[in-house]
Amino acid sequence: MAELPRPQQRAAALDDASFPGYAMGAAADAIGVTPAFLRSAEVAGLFEVARSDGGHRRYSRDDLHRADRARRLLDDGIRLDAAVRIVSLEYQLAAAHAMIDLLRRQVDSPKRGRREE
Repeated sequence: MAELPRPQQRAAALDDASFPGYAMGAAADAIGVTPAFLRSAEVAGLFEVARSDGGHRRYSRDDLHRADRARRLLDDGIRLDAAVRIVSLEYQLAAAHAMIDLLRRQVDSPKRGRREE
C-alpha cells in the first residue's frame, strides 16, 4: 500500500500525473469501468494504489491511463494477467525511449567551456 503523498503546494498536485487525486468511484467513472475492475487490476499488479488517511483507495491520472489501456486490451480478448504485462512493458519501453532521447540531447549539445581543437 502506497502512502498518500502530500504536495508542497496544492496547485502542484493538479499538474502531477502521479498524484492520487481520484477516489475509486470517480476513477471508475472516468474510464468507464467498475470499481471491481480497478481492484482486480491492483491485485494483478497493474499499479500500487495509494490510500487516504481513512484507508480509501486513491488513483492518479497515471493509474487511470494504465487501467484504461488494460481495459482496452481486455476488450480485445487479452487476459488480465497478460494485459498487465503488456501495459508494464509499454511503460518500460516509453521510459527507455525517454532516457535515450535525454542522453542524445546531452551528447548532441555543444560542450560548454570546451574549445574545438
